[in-house]
Amino acid sequence: MRAATATAIGAAAAHAKLLANQEEREIEYLVSTLVEAQAKKLKRKMKHVEALNLMMEKQHGQMKDLEESLVTERMDILQKIFNSGVSRWRDHASVKSQSSTSSI
Repeated sequence: MRAATATAIGAAAAHAKLLANQEEREIEYLVSTLVEAQAKKLKRKMKHVEALNLMMEKQHGQMKDLEESLVTERMDILQKIFNSGVSRWRDHASVKSQSSTSSI
């Protein structure tokens, strides 16, 4: 009777060990699947961030170009204003000098 009980307990222990090993493999598989899925999600997010980064760099370049264009345009306008002001000033000065010489 003891031998039969020992055999039954041994068989139950072996079966329990087998089930524990199967559970461990199942958990390892599920964890591996989860890690793989998270890695794929992370790769997609990284690609999205890279695309956004490229877009921002392009927009930054466009903004720099626009800024340079605006500075050039302002300088041109100021130069035109200065040139027209100088010629008016010269005209005004020549009128004054003519009137000064006329009154003498």
